[in-house]
Amino acid sequence: MKEKSIGAVERHVEAFFSRHPSMRGRKLIVAYSGGMDSSTLLTILAETRICPLRAVHVVHNLRPAEELTIERNAIIARCRELELPLTIATIRPGTIEMLARRKKIGTEAAAREIRYGVLRRCAIRFGFDAICTAHNADDQLETLLSRFLSSSSIDGLVGIAPLRSIGDGISLLRPLLQVPRSAIERYADSRMLRFSTDSSNLSVDYRRNRIRQRICPVLDREFPGWRKGLFGTSSKLMADKVALDSVLKKALGKCSFETETAKASMPLEVFDELPGSIRVKILARWISNISGGGRLSYKALGSALDAIAGGAPGVDILGARLRRREDVLEILPILDFRREDGYFFVIPSEGVYRAGPIEISLSWYKNPGEGEDKAPEPNGSLFEGSFSFPLRLRTRRAGDMIKTAGVMKRLDDIMKTWHIDSSLRNSALVVEDGEGIVALLLSSIDPSYREFEKFRDYAGPKNGRRLSICIKGA
Repeated sequence: MKEKSIGAVERHVEAFFSRHPSMRGRKLIVAYSGGMDSSTLLTILAETRICPLRAVHVVHNLRPAEELTIERNAIIARCRELELPLTIATIRPGTIEMLARRKKIGTEAAAREIRYGVLRRCAIRFGFDAICTAHNADDQLETLLSRFLSSSSIDGLVGIAPLRSIGDGISLLRPLLQVPRSAIERYADSRMLRFSTDSSNLSVDYRRNRIRQRICPVLDREFPGWRKGLFGTSSKLMADKVALDSVLKKALGKCSFETETAKASMPLEVFDELPGSIRVKILARWISNISGGGRLSYKALGSALDAIAGGAPGVDILGARLRRREDVLEILPILDFRREDGYFFVIPSEGVYRAGPIEISLSWYKNPGEGEDKAPEPNGSLFEGSFSFPLRLRTRRAGDMIKTAGVMKRLDDIMKTWHIDSSLRNSALVVEDGEGIVALLLSSIDPSYREFEKFRDYAGPKNGRRLSICIKGA
């Protein structure tokens, strides 16, 4: 029985790469928590040599220090045994809780968002093009139950994707997604794998643990076939989602987009003929494009569309204004809001923008030619061609990184080397476009800090126009 279990798990991993042959040989970042699932995945990938590997362990600082130290030492030892490179990324204490409060989400969701950000930055830093996690079939079932109980849309009820792109040419892989936890347990036992147990997995404070410990046992007892049934429902929904995505793609093809202003529009006659779910998805896509990935609930999106249908001339929603202009429905970015812990603006083009006490001015100026008088240097500026509109101007966030001199560097670390006062660090201007952080400009807040600027790598011409950015009242 044990030999069969070992072979079964390995065959599942091999089958995954057979189904996705383009992933074979890709350089993989393996998310290595030190637990049973990730220890199993790391061992199989290392021994089968399917891909070049680097293990990345993220320390969330949500558990006792003693437990984290034991876990860290075990992870270092295991990577040495497997002769694998290891990166340990430590999240500062309080960072996850702060993100959870700011976004009004759970601690688990905040930790997941930060963790995937860390993994993605590690992939970029080390030149890897894929990230591998150890989600298994039981994780899939628990996710489906959680999303069903949270009134998820069809996008959520299809479950965790075995393979998807997360941008920057990086893929996210889950080779164990069809493997039940019981098979992984037998594999780990047969191989006598040493792994750590996360004490937080025992706490019913987290929804996933309540589902695992309280709901799943009842379903197993009262409805023995529920696991197979839920997987079947998810598969059918995936087929429906493919059809809906096809309709959505055709509908988006009828939209007009203005790259420089980030404005999108569609004739009302065309929009009104679309199914309600497609209208909501189009609005969600528009808002995501403007806000850089921002998301709203189905209810909030539907309410905005209902207001427009009811005759409202416009609705402001997550940094964007949805409005009816004659026979066209359009959406365009606006100054978003000032948060308690910072600011965030979407800037579609040059100009002067105001919101409460904050004023932002952006204007082009040209470097003087030979023999011309030199114009006064602006507070902070970007070379034309080094970025694209719309720009997002905001305060820094935990884990922010910029690629400079060919290396990804944390903004916090950069400002520490500058010995910048913490009050100024908290209001330092971060400039971001669709490809990531463009610049860190303290001079835009205080002209006396002109030497404290950091820009994203740019190999283009630097003798043309520059965009001056100045922010007051932040």
